[in-house]
Amino acid sequence: MLRENRHIILLIDNARCYKSENINSLSNVKVHFLPPNTTSFLQPLDQGIIYSLKAQYCKLLCQNRIQAYDFYEERDPIPPPIDIFDSINLIADAWKKVSKKTILNSWAKAEILPNNNMGDSECSDNSNYEEDNIGHELQSLIDELGFVNPLAVNDYINIDNRVSAEEELSLQEIVDVIKGTNEREIEEEEEQDEISTIVALNSIENVIKYIQQKDLEIGNLEMKNLIKLKKRIFFDNINEKRQSKLNEYFDFNV
Repeated sequence: MLRENRHIILLIDNARCYKSENINSLSNVKVHFLPPNTTSFLQPLDQGIIYSLKAQYCKLLCQNRIQAYDFYEERDPIPPPIDIFDSINLIADAWKKVSKKTILNSWAKAEILPNNNMGDSECSDNSNYEEDNIGHELQSLIDELGFVNPLAVNDYINIDNRVSAEEELSLQEIVDVIKGTNEREIEEEEEQDEISTIVALNSIENVIKYIQQKDLEIGNLEMKNLIKLKKRIFFDNINEKRQSKLNEYFDFNV
């Protein structure tokens, strides 16, 4: 931006976590904080984008659990839980499902851009249609999970609305959080068993055989990637062994 002599305005809410002494030192970016208690009216994300993302995430999460229960039903009554890595992937997939129309409608509803040609009624109709559509789909998935006292769709999507995002912690609370994080990391390191190269190669080989036996419609590119991955693991393992032998040789001759 500096080379092109471009200037932008960055509009953010007035959360304490955003306030920094370095904000005013930016050369080509002018930061403006939204007035208190106006974020839900002026910020496009709050006009439907965040809701759509959360709804898509809830939908994918329910689908994941249904598939997991179906797959592990004959093997293990309790399927493995979703970890942080799985959640991140679900969020990424959910964002891909947020439509361009939802984003445009949210910006139009915020009315912070000039020359807005999209009428309020059109924005509202489109947004309501998409919300109702995903709401029905999500309700069907919740019913399929068979909970005794299931949440309503909107309660499920907005389950974290009451969670404080900027509460100040006391010194003892910070210490407890750090101690708890360290303890969990130690437990996770102890629980994770190292997977051998043979097991990894056999797993890929079994996937390839499974695809061939089931005559699945999979593209040549996907199959080539599996074979390429198998070769990569195989040769990386050989290179590691060669390197370890070289290290042993030089250590012996020192």
